[in-house]
Amino acid sequence: MAKNIKMSIAEKARVAITNSSFSPLESIKQNITVLEELKSFIPPLLDSELAQLKANLMANGCKDPLLLWETTKDVIGLGSEDEPAYVLIDGHNRYGICKEFGITFNVQLLSFNSFKEVKEHMIDLQLGRRNLNTQQASYLRGLRYNTEKNDVIENLQGKKDVIDSDGQNVHLGKESKITTAERLAKEYNVGEKTIRRDAAFAEGLEKLTPTLRNEVLSGKKKVEKSKIQLLAKSNKENQSIDDIENVDEILQQITKEKSTESIQIDIAQEKYNKVLSTINEAYQTRSIQAFEAVEIALQEFKLILN
Repeated sequence: MAKNIKMSIAEKARVAITNSSFSPLESIKQNITVLEELKSFIPPLLDSELAQLKANLMANGCKDPLLLWETTKDVIGLGSEDEPAYVLIDGHNRYGICKEFGITFNVQLLSFNSFKEVKEHMIDLQLGRRNLNTQQASYLRGLRYNTEKNDVIENLQGKKDVIDSDGQNVHLGKESKITTAERLAKEYNVGEKTIRRDAAFAEGLEKLTPTLRNEVLSGKKKVEKSKIQLLAKSNKENQSIDDIENVDEILQQITKEKSTESIQIDIAQEKYNKVLSTINEAYQTRSIQAFEAVEIALQEFKLILN
C-alpha cells in the first residue's frame, strides 16, 4: 500500500512537470514549500554562523542538495491530492541565502508515508550533526518524544501500543513492554528521566513565540532550563510569550495556582477523613446523632467537590 502511494505521488509529479514551462528540475525548485511547523525543527544559527554560511555559499556555491519531501498538497493541507508538493525538510538556511543572492542549488527528493515519519527523519538528521548545543539537542529529543506521545491514539488503533497504569505510551514486544521514554533513552544513549525532562523542555519552549524560542536555543537570550520546563505546566494555550521578562511572571502564576490546588486537596482530604470517622462512629454506636453527623459530613464533602 505504501509503495502504491509513493508511485501515485511520483506519477502526479511527473504530470505536473510535463505541463510546466520549466525544465523538470527547475519546475521543482520553483515550487518548494516551506512549512513553519517543520522549519521549527531546524536549530537556529548564531549571527556569526549565518554570516560564515553566507560567505561560504557565495564563494563556493551550494554543493550539498536541499532535501525535499515529495508529496501532494492535500497531505500538507494546502490543496488537492492532484497537486504535487515539494516540502523543504533540510537546508532551510541555505535555501534562504541561495534565493536572496541567486545562488544555484540542487535538490534531492525523498518519500515518506506520513507527517510523523518526516518529523522523525528531520529530528534524527539534526541530532546526527555535531554543531548542536546542549539545549538544542535536548529540545529535539523532547520534540521526538512529544510527537510519538501525541500519536498514541493512532498507534492504539493499529494495536501496536497500549497505555500502562502510569499513563505512558507502551510498545508491546514478545518478551516485555517498554515505554517510549525508555526506547528513546536507549536510542539516544541518555537516561529515561533525561528524555522526560527533554519533553517538558520542548513543551515549555512551544509556549514561546518562534523568534524568542530561537533566541533561547541559540543562546542569545539566557533563561534557566528549569524555568522553561515549568512553563510546560502553564494553562495559557493560545498566548505565546514574546518577552523573556514575562517568564517569571507566568511561573509565579503557576506556583500560585499549584498552591491553591494543594490547599483545596488538603481541605478535601480533611473532609474525607471526617466522613470516614463519622461512619465508623455511627457503625459503633448506631445512634441517631451519629447518623446525622454522617449526613452533615457527607454534605460538607460534596460542597468541597463542587
